Amino acid sequence: MDNKTLIDTIAGKIGKTREEVTEMIDALGIVIADTIKDGDIVAIPSVGTFEPKLRAERIAVHPSSGKRLLVPPKLSIYFKPSTLLKQKIR
Repeated sequence: MDNKTLIDTIAGKIGKTREEVTEMIDALGIVIADTIKDGDIVAIPSVGTFEPKLRAERIAVHPSSGKRLLVPPKLSIYFKPSTLLKQKIR
């Protein structure tokens, strides 16, 4: 499903305009990003949880030159679907 179809589907289900739904989706993305950046978990009932995890510093090898590089630690986002979502999909 692309973004336009998602917005149209949500707008039809809740009786809002496309612009209002677009603003809500954008605001949700901003809130999730800001919360994860602060190191907190975001749980959305019946959907799942977004959890930040810090990947440790590691050594990687460049495939063409064979040089060893130090990869700095970085924050990754992991999504775990809720049990209810898993049951609805099955």
